[in-house]
Amino acid sequence: MLYGTKALWAEFWTVVGEIWASPAWRRAAMFLFPYAGLLTGLCVAAHYGELTNAPLPRQFFFATDGGFGEWLEYSMTTAVAVLLFVMWRRDRVGVYLANAALFVYLTLDNSLQIHEQFGYAVGNAFADWSLPVRPNDIGEAALFAGVGFVWLVTLGLSLRKAQLRPAIYSLILAAGVLSTAFFGVIVDLMVVWGYHTPALREIETFIEDGGEFAMLCLTFLLAVSIYDIERRRRAQP
Repeated sequence: MLYGTKALWAEFWTVVGEIWASPAWRRAAMFLFPYAGLLTGLCVAAHYGELTNAPLPRQFFFATDGGFGEWLEYSMTTAVAVLLFVMWRRDRVGVYLANAALFVYLTLDNSLQIHEQFGYAVGNAFADWSLPVRPNDIGEAALFAGVGFVWLVTLGLSLRKAQLRPAIYSLILAAGVLSTAFFGVIVDLMVVWGYHTPALREIETFIEDGGEFAMLCLTFLLAVSIYDIERRRRAQP
C-alpha cells in the first residue's frame, strides 16, 4: 500500500512523539539502565585489565559468549520477539511477524554462536583473498549480509500490505537493527582489519561491543513503547 509523502511524514512524527511520551520505556529504563551501567563499568575495567596485565573474569566483557552482557542481550532480543509476536497474533500484520522472526534469529545466533561457526566453516573459501583480515571474519560478514538481505526482502514484501502505522513501527525498529548491525559487522571488520596497537584494539573492541549493546538496549526500549502504544489504542472504546 502506497502513501503520500506528506501523510507519511505527518504520521511518522506523530508516532515518534507517542513513542517518546510513552511511560512504558521510562519504566523499563529504570530497571535496564542500572544493570546496563554496571555491565559497562565491568567491561571498561576488563579492557583496562588487559592492558595492565591484570586480567579480570572473561564474563565482564560484553562479547564473551555466556557473559553477563550477553545474557542481558539474550533476554532483550527474546523479549522483543515475544512482544512483536503478540502484536502479530492480535492484528495479523505481517511486518510484526517478520521482525519477530528476525529477533528470534538474533537470539539464537548470539547464544549458539552461529555466525562464528559459519565463519570458520566457510573460511577456506576466502583463504586466497589478499585482505588484511582473517578468512573467518569474511565468512561471518557474508552470513550477516545474507541474513540481512533475506530480512529486508521479507520486510519489503510485508510492508506492501501493511497499514501506515505498522509500517512506520517496522521502519523504526529496522533503524535500530541496522544500527546494531553497523557495530556488529562494519565496526567489527574495522577492528580486525590490519595491525592495531594493543591500546587501540582494546578501545576499538569496546566501541564495537559497547555500540552493539547500546543499540540493542535502545531497540528494546522502542519495542516496549510500541507495544504499550498499541495496547492503549486497543483499550480505547
